[in-house]
Amino acid sequence: MEVKDILSWVKQEVDNFLLKFPKWVIIIWWATATGKTALSLLLSEIYPVEIISADSRQVYRFMDIGTDKVPLSYRKIIPHHQIDIVDPDYFFTAWERKQQIEKIIPQILSRWKIPIVVGGTGLYIDMIYKNFPMPDAPPDFEFRKKLYMQEKEQPWSLYQELQKIDPKEAQKLHPNSLRYIVRALEIYYKTGKPKSEFAYEQPVKRPLLMMGLRRQKDDTNRRINKRILEQIEEGLVDEVRWLLKRYDPSLQSMQWLGYKEIVWYLQGKYDLDKAIEILKRNTHHYAKKQRTWFRRYISDSKVSPKPNVIYKLFNLS
Repeated sequence: MEVKDILSWVKQEVDNFLLKFPKWVIIIWWATATGKTALSLLLSEIYPVEIISADSRQVYRFMDIGTDKVPLSYRKIIPHHQIDIVDPDYFFTAWERKQQIEKIIPQILSRWKIPIVVGGTGLYIDMIYKNFPMPDAPPDFEFRKKLYMQEKEQPWSLYQELQKIDPKEAQKLHPNSLRYIVRALEIYYKTGKPKSEFAYEQPVKRPLLMMGLRRQKDDTNRRINKRILEQIEEGLVDEVRWLLKRYDPSLQSMQWLGYKEIVWYLQGKYDLDKAIEILKRNTHHYAKKQRTWFRRYISDSKVSPKPNVIYKLFNLS
């Protein structure tokens, strides 16, 4: 089923919500390759909207094909936010994103338009839906370097340190999850508070219409495979080759799906067919993680719905 086939039902839900709440936000969520962007663009033909990307990768300039950005021709007509705002070597934190989104949404509402948040990065959607407070702890790369050196000299010492200062956070992490352990320690030493203290929910700031677009696993994987082949045809390899001439492949932005696999190909680790096969497999795994994350919203809608939130789930396969 195509997204356009459910548009009349979606429009009915939007109209009903608009009558009830004058200042509100739409969130379109679910796993990758389910049609979220297509739905947002269809809604832009009916309502005065501005779109906010909730994709962790689309903030980076020059990373267009691999992040599946909305073409610039559309963005010139329909305002899109949180796209192309930093370079690939900039470490864009969740705190910065939350600060920016909390400014963007009121600005859109002041223009009498509807903010539509679109994406599959659960943390970024939770910033609005669960309204977590975010620690003001920008990355300190020198501090991190010292921690990595310590871990190299004393394996598991960082995890043991985290167990002492933030046992709740340590319980959620595997001792080998070094990047997350380092970030948790960084937050503690920069703010004086454990990372787990920032993990409490607050009421939503504005009424939300939470619309999930669910597809079955096989259908999602088929669409993922098709999209990856299209990205290759559109020039993903050339895009990554251009980036490698300018940016270190160890950057966080270069470690994402669609980039690290093509980097491996360009470095001679795999041939292109093998790199594409690995990319498909990794993306399937990522979609599975997204489905697991977003099932929490379905559970909330049935067990403990949040005030001022309307939950709607549309099955497309």
